[in-house]
Amino acid sequence: MAKELVRVLRSGELAPGRMAFVAIDGLPVALANVEGTIYAFSDSCRHEGGSLSTGVLIADSVTCPWHGWAYSVRSGKSLIPPVGLRLPTYPVVTIGDEVYIELDWDVSN
Repeated sequence: MAKELVRVLRSGELAPGRMAFVAIDGLPVALANVEGTIYAFSDSCRHEGGSLSTGVLIADSVTCPWHGWAYSVRSGKSLIPPVGLRLPTYPVVTIGDEVYIELDWDVSN
């Protein structure tokens, strides 16, 4: 299967400084609005799977509510040891007033 644009919300539905959760065919995705730019990343913390969309968003970092692991919403990079871990991130595309994320379902990549 090729890349697919999936509508996740309308512009204006997610205020700056807020986060939301969407599930796309069982894939948990967190959305974060940082100063008007929406970022999409895995909703599951790499530590023990805590829901990041229920965590704390400060500037462009999200902190897991379970054990405090923090990540950049822009890159998915872990901000605390063990440094080098990353969350999957997804490109965000706005068409008109609709916000989409681009998913690549091809597991061979």
